[in-house]
Amino acid sequence: MPSERRWIILAQDGRHVTMGRAAPPSEAEVEAAAAALAAQGLAGWLATLDGNYWSRRRVALAPIQMLGNSASLDWPAAIAAFDAARKAATAHR
Repeated sequence: MPSERRWIILAQDGRHVTMGRAAPPSEAEVEAAAAALAAQGLAGWLATLDGNYWSRRRVALAPIQMLGNSASLDWPAAIAAFDAARKAATAHR
């Protein structure tokens, strides 16, 4: 089975939202997501997620673009928070 790729917005605290699956999000969509993060006092990344999100197998994340105040961003901490959120979401499936 081929690997699935999606583009996500990943906040520093692990919250995330899918921005596209068939194609990357437009610049306007990324700018709107960055503004929404900033309105909540958050920063994050536009990133790719390779793998089946709903599977219990590992997925691979790769940062594409920083969004917001990059001085406060810590990629390893965001990945750990993402993994915890994803584990909780998939535990009930």
